[in-house]
Amino acid sequence: MRKYQVYGLGNALVDKEFEVTNEFLAANNIEKGLMTLLEEAQHIELLDNLIKEFGLVKRVGGGSAANSMVAISQFGGSTFYACKVGDDETGEFYSANLKEAGVHNRVAELNLTGQTGKCMVMVTPDAERTMNTYLGITADLSEKELFIDELADADYLYIEGYLVPSDTARQAIASAKAHARENGCKIAMTFSDPSMVKYFKEGVDEALGTDPIDILFCNEEEALTFTGETELGNAATALLKRAKQVAVTRGANGASVYSQDDVVSVESPKVTAVDTNGAGDMFAGAFLYAISQGWSTEKAAKLACAAAAKVVTQFGPRISKAEQQSLLAEFA
Repeated sequence: MRKYQVYGLGNALVDKEFEVTNEFLAANNIEKGLMTLLEEAQHIELLDNLIKEFGLVKRVGGGSAANSMVAISQFGGSTFYACKVGDDETGEFYSANLKEAGVHNRVAELNLTGQTGKCMVMVTPDAERTMNTYLGITADLSEKELFIDELADADYLYIEGYLVPSDTARQAIASAKAHARENGCKIAMTFSDPSMVKYFKEGVDEALGTDPIDILFCNEEEALTFTGETELGNAATALLKRAKQVAVTRGANGASVYSQDDVVSVESPKVTAVDTNGAGDMFAGAFLYAISQGWSTEKAAKLACAAAAKVVTQFGPRISKAEQQSLLAEFA
C-alpha cells in the first residue's frame, strides 16, 4: 500500500471572494466566467476597487488542485501537494491552511522568497464565478518543487490545467508524468477553466501529451472548446484518444463519465447555487477519493456530484470536514 492516494501538482493561491454585479465586470472589461491572469499593478488596482465598492466576503486557501487535495484528505484519503509559496503572511496563511486540512507538503523546505499567489473571485447574482489571478511566486513553479520521492509513493498524480501558461510548469508536468509512469503511478489531469483551452490550447495539448493519461476531468464547455465539436458525445470520443476515461461535469445536469466501451451518467442533487467556485475541484477530489477506495465509476460520480452540489450552496471553494464526512456516510 502506497503512502498517498493522490499527489497533486498545482498553483498555491489564496482566494479573496467578492459579491459583484454584472455591470462591474462589464465596466472593468472583465471576461465573465473565466480565469484571467493579471500583473501585480493590475491586481492591486482591481483589489482596491473591489474592496471599496463591495467589501471582502471571505478569504480562503485556494488553487484548483489544492482544493481537490483538501477534499480527498477530508474524506479520509492521504494526499501530498507540490506547490510554491512566498515568505509573506499570505504564504504562512496558505501553508497553515493545508496543514489544518491534513494535506502533506514540504514547502517549508524550499526556503523561497517572494509573494504568494492571490486570486480575486468575483461572484455575480447568478452564482457564476469569475477569477482574476496574480500568480506571484507560483508563476515560476518548476521541477525543483516536485519532491519526486513523494510522487513515487502515490497511486495517482493529479495535474492542474492552470499550470499550462508557464514554460517551467509545463516542464515540471512532463517530468512528473515521466516519473509517475516509471513508478506505476496513474495520471489524472483537469482542464481547470475554459480560459485554459480557449487561450492556452497549445500548452494544454503539450501537457496532455500523446500517451493517453488515465483520467481527464473537464466541464462541458471545456470539452467542446478544446475539441471544436458541437455535441458532447463527439467531444468525448475525441478526448478518449487522449485519456482512458473522461469525466465531464454538466453543472445542475450532473456528470457523465466516458470510457472506450461505456458511458455512465448521473444526476446532480437539486440545490440553490450561490457560488460555483470550487465545484469542479470538489468533483475531481471526491471522484479520485472514491475510485482510490475501489468504488465503482457510478458510485464515485454520484458522490462527486453530491459533494460539488454542496460546495455551490455557500461561498468559497471548500466545505468543512464534517460536511464531507456526512456526505460520505450517505454513500459508503
